[in-house]
Amino acid sequence: MTTPGSTAGVARRLLLNGEAMRFEVEPAPTGGGPKYNPFTSEQAREWLLPQIRSTRAGLRELPDELRAVDRIYIEAKLFPNYLAPTYYPEALLGYIGAVPVGSRSDASILRTAAQARPSGTRRLILAVDDTALERLESLVDAPGPGRSAQQAFEQIRRLEEVASPAVSSVLRVDPEQSIGEQVSSLYEAVLHPRAVRSGEPVAIDAATLDRWVSLVESYGGTVHGDFLRTVGGLTFVPVRVADADAPQLARFNPLRALRPMPAIRPRPRFGLRSASRIRPPTVPDPIADVTTVAVFDGGVRDPDQLGLFPIPVIDLTPEPIEADDVDHGTGVTGAVLYGLLRSGDQAAQPPLPVESFRVMPPPYDPGDLDGYWILDQIKDILTEGRHKLVNLSLGPTLAVEDDNEPNRWTAELDQLAWERDIVFVVAAGNDGNQDRDTGLHRVQVPADMANAISVGACDVPAPDRPWTRAPYSSMGPGRPGNRTQPLGVQFGGVDDRMFDVLCADGTFLEATGTSFAAPVVTHALADLTTRLPRVNSSVLRAFPVHFAERHRAFKKRQDEFGFGRLPLSFADAMECTPDQVHVLFVDEIARGDIVGYQLPLPRYFTGPAKMSVTLAYASPVEPTQPTEYTSASLELTLRPHRNMFRFSPPTGSDEPAREIDLASSEARTLLMEGWKAGQEPVAKTLTNTTSLNEADLRDSGKWETLRHYRVNFTAGELDSARLEVRYVARRAGALDGSPTEVPFAMLVSVSDSGGNGTLYDDIAAQFTALRPVQRVAAGRVRLRGAQQNTWY
Repeated sequence: MTTPGSTAGVARRLLLNGEAMRFEVEPAPTGGGPKYNPFTSEQAREWLLPQIRSTRAGLRELPDELRAVDRIYIEAKLFPNYLAPTYYPEALLGYIGAVPVGSRSDASILRTAAQARPSGTRRLILAVDDTALERLESLVDAPGPGRSAQQAFEQIRRLEEVASPAVSSVLRVDPEQSIGEQVSSLYEAVLHPRAVRSGEPVAIDAATLDRWVSLVESYGGTVHGDFLRTVGGLTFVPVRVADADAPQLARFNPLRALRPMPAIRPRPRFGLRSASRIRPPTVPDPIADVTTVAVFDGGVRDPDQLGLFPIPVIDLTPEPIEADDVDHGTGVTGAVLYGLLRSGDQAAQPPLPVESFRVMPPPYDPGDLDGYWILDQIKDILTEGRHKLVNLSLGPTLAVEDDNEPNRWTAELDQLAWERDIVFVVAAGNDGNQDRDTGLHRVQVPADMANAISVGACDVPAPDRPWTRAPYSSMGPGRPGNRTQPLGVQFGGVDDRMFDVLCADGTFLEATGTSFAAPVVTHALADLTTRLPRVNSSVLRAFPVHFAERHRAFKKRQDEFGFGRLPLSFADAMECTPDQVHVLFVDEIARGDIVGYQLPLPRYFTGPAKMSVTLAYASPVEPTQPTEYTSASLELTLRPHRNMFRFSPPTGSDEPAREIDLASSEARTLLMEGWKAGQEPVAKTLTNTTSLNEADLRDSGKWETLRHYRVNFTAGELDSARLEVRYVARRAGALDGSPTEVPFAMLVSVSDSGGNGTLYDDIAAQFTALRPVQRVAAGRVRLRGAQQNTWY
């Protein structure tokens, strides 16, 4: 009997070192003709001039206690036609002396030569001095003859509106919430950056912050200064005020948001306890020590009782243990250690060391400040640098919203993920059955992270079918940068098939929740690190998406399932069949570069074939720019045939362009007649759009940190196929020219639809730089102080 990846004892393993097939690519000419401008600057003058004058009049009446010491904040709404970084109104902002310190999401109408349709857009948040609006009014009314003035005036056509911040945009409360009663509530205040220096936003100055504190106190409120935190230039500070006073406080000009402080998510309810027990592993030590997994939860009850939890349990909270918290923490930690278990099983050897950090219950009563305190503990531990894989089955009760206002949990953890190459596995939340009209059913913070793995729940574990979303599992879409949320689903239990939650004595409690689906994925990723010689966060994010099981209604219900049901184990992913190959590419790319990779296809293989590609990378994030949250975009281009080129007709001809084999006699004839061949072979579209409009490109995933594509090729469509990766960077919505490098991982799977039975062997023989994967040696111990060589 042979395994799926072997024939007569021949092992066919996943291939590594795909980056050895890299080659440099000369940038091809870009551009789709002249830019379509829906309005002229003269037309824009007609609506902008009254807006500017009205805004100036309103801000002149703003008392000192409602403004910053040396500046005011205004907003400028862009038409959707100008969302791309190349159309950023830099000349206009520079002319009036405006400093862009953030943006908000908004809606507008995208106008093209053929149609007008609703589209998302953004409002630039600008810090200006008292003379900036006067200069803007003069420019719009009568631009001067100088080059700078003319360039600035040309860009006013990109603005739909200029206004001061609206209280309705700042005060983020439930429309049905009564604010007429003198009820005191805890709010989270978010203050704009003061300025931008060397491209980085600078947090609010002390003098302006003092004005905010004085304003709150003048209304009888309290500022919790001990919990003031800055993230990406934004200042987050909790304040307790009467609900009736919140609209007045929201008039403070430097204030970005004022919203109720969310509580920590409630724990799932536990059901019956099983009579049978699990047996501890015969080998309690982990398989490898590539990294240590961190679990932040309710701790572990009696970890030494049966030997199932031979791990450190660190109490970060001084509060005594509470039963529901510790039962939840024990179950989550058990799933991280052993994956999905059933009564009567013997637990397998844990793949990696695990540390449990008890943060529940937090030391605050009432618990309004719990979220801030817990997040502080997580940050403090992770900045030590010992943990590269983190399970979070907790977070605030706060669903991601369409306005995408920055959240401290999401922003802090995304920055940690980028700076320290950490993989966060986050439970998506259990409010999927809440009201969809209000958006309460959507994934909960911090499952909206751009650099994490968010996990929803399904009703049955693999390989059982059919499967669907568990009714409680929170849904997408997520925030820009990772709209596909959750990334996938895993078994989390339902009423008629509960999740077996491990207890320290080896028995089980019944429960349901994404809290338990997430650690099953964490366990699978921990096991994956022992199967690969080197990993990083991008590798660990690529694998679950690449090998996810698609639902039969994938396209219609992606907001429910993400990319599909995630694997319980990646053991099968390490194996290939004779007609199939998996290749892992791990590389990095500098800003502005384009690199190519030859695809692993045998010489003379022309199809038919199927290919799947997954690209994963971590991106720097800009919390001040919710619509431009991720700073890096890696664009993929597939060129399936080395000789297929696009031929353009001679100037003056009305014939359409053609795609022709360069080696054909027809191509030679056209060249003699004055036709011109493109610089690069024809590209095959990977996304669901051929539009060059930035709004459409964003919807198709241009700035997403995780992409997955599946492509079919007919016979003759393939010949020396290649993939190209291009890195584009932005900062504050404009093109960024500063030098940066982004690591990424790419998984490519190719299968021979013809079933000839030789694809893998032919690839292995031809591409000798590719190496079959070998599992990390069991029990390998890294000496103290030795160089960590298993993490890229």
